[in-house]
Amino acid sequence: MQRLFWHFYLFLFLVLLGIGWAVEQLWQQWQPATAPPWLESYTSLLQQQVQQPQSSWPHSIKLPFSALPGNSIGWLAQEQQQLQRGEVLALFEDNQVYFYYLQQQQLWRFGPLPLTQNDGATWFTLLFFLLLAIAVALWLWPVARDIRRLQHSLQRFADNRDIALTLPARSFIAPIAQSFADMSDRIRDLLNLQREMTHAVSHELRTPIARLSFALEMAQQLPAQERQLMLQDVRELQQLVDEILDYARLETGQLPLQLQQINLIELINNVQEKLAPLPGADIRLQLPASALLYADGHYLERALQNVLVNAKKYAQQHIQLTLTEYKQHWQISVDDDGPGVPPELRHQILQPFFRIEASRNKQAGGFGLGLAIVQRVMQWHQGSVTVTDSAQGGARFVLALPQRHAAKL
Repeated sequence: MQRLFWHFYLFLFLVLLGIGWAVEQLWQQWQPATAPPWLESYTSLLQQQVQQPQSSWPHSIKLPFSALPGNSIGWLAQEQQQLQRGEVLALFEDNQVYFYYLQQQQLWRFGPLPLTQNDGATWFTLLFFLLLAIAVALWLWPVARDIRRLQHSLQRFADNRDIALTLPARSFIAPIAQSFADMSDRIRDLLNLQREMTHAVSHELRTPIARLSFALEMAQQLPAQERQLMLQDVRELQQLVDEILDYARLETGQLPLQLQQINLIELINNVQEKLAPLPGADIRLQLPASALLYADGHYLERALQNVLVNAKKYAQQHIQLTLTEYKQHWQISVDDDGPGVPPELRHQILQPFFRIEASRNKQAGGFGLGLAIVQRVMQWHQGSVTVTDSAQGGARFVLALPQRHAAKL
C-alpha cells in the first residue's frame, strides 16, 4: 500500500507540473503579439482626459499615475516629437502597457494597464482539468482492472470454485492478490481437513452403530422394553451421524444443487402428508392455485420438513403454512402458537448444535442441526430464513426463495 501511495503521489505531482506548463505555453501563444484593437480608442480617451485640469485627473482617469523626471527614459526622436506635440505615448512592457504624457516639461506616467485577455481563461481552465482527468484515468485503469480480477476471483472462491488469479508483477495490488491466494489456499486446506475428519469420524461411528444394532436385535435375553430403549438410542446416534454428514456437505458445498422446475404446491402437500403421523398440531395450508420454482426439490423439501418438525415440537394447537408470491421471490411462512423464540436467540437458533433447552434433552431440542441445515439450504438457493413473532402468539419462520429462470441455471 505504501508503494501504491508514493507512486500515485509522484504521478500526480508530475502530471500537475507537466499539464500546468503545457497549458501555460498554449495560453502564452494564444495571446496576440500585436496591440489589441481597443488600445487606440483607449489612448484617444486618455488624450482627452489629460487635457482637463490636473486637479480633475484622480476623478476622471481610472489608472494610477505618477510624475517622472524628464530624462528618466531615453526616447527615440519620433517619440520625443510626439511628446512635445502633447500626444499620449503608449509603451509596452510584458503583458501590460504604460501611457506617458509631457505637460510643461513634466513627464507623467499612467498605468499599468494589463493587456491579457480573460475571454478564453475559462476554456483553458476546463482544458487543464480535462487533461488532468484523462491522465488520472489512464493511471487508474490498470488498477481498476486488477481490482475487478481480484473481485471476480473472490466471487469464484465464495462459490467454491477453483481460482487462478495471475497479475503482472508490476501491478500495484499484486501483494494483495498474493496474500489472497495464500489465504484461499489455507482456507481450502482447513475445509478439506474438516471434511476428511467429518467423514472419518462418521465412518468410524457407522460401523460400531451397525454392530450394536445387530447385537440388540439378536439379544433376546434382554427385556423387550430395555431392548427398545437401546435400539432407540442407536437410531438416534445413526440419525445424528446422518445429519452431521448432510450439514458438512452443505457447509462445504460438496454437493451442488440440482436445480430444476418443481411444483411448490405438490412439494408442500407431500411434506404435510409425510409429517401427518407425527405427534403434534395439525398443519393447515394456505396455498395459491399454482406455484412453480426452479430449485433443488430434495434439499428444499428437507428444509421445509425441518421447519415444520420444529413447529410440531413447540406448537400447542395450530400450525399455519402460507405460500405467497411476490414480484421476485416466493415466501413460505410457518406460524405456530407455541412459546415463540426470544429476540436475542433468533439468530443463534440457526447456528449448528445450538439448542434453547439448557438440559440438552433430545426429545425437546433435537440435535441442534435441523434449523442450521435450513439456513444452509436457503443460502445455497440464494434465499434467506428469518424468525419473527407470529400473529398466533408463537414463532414465525419465513423462507424467501428467489424466482429463478432456466436461462440463469
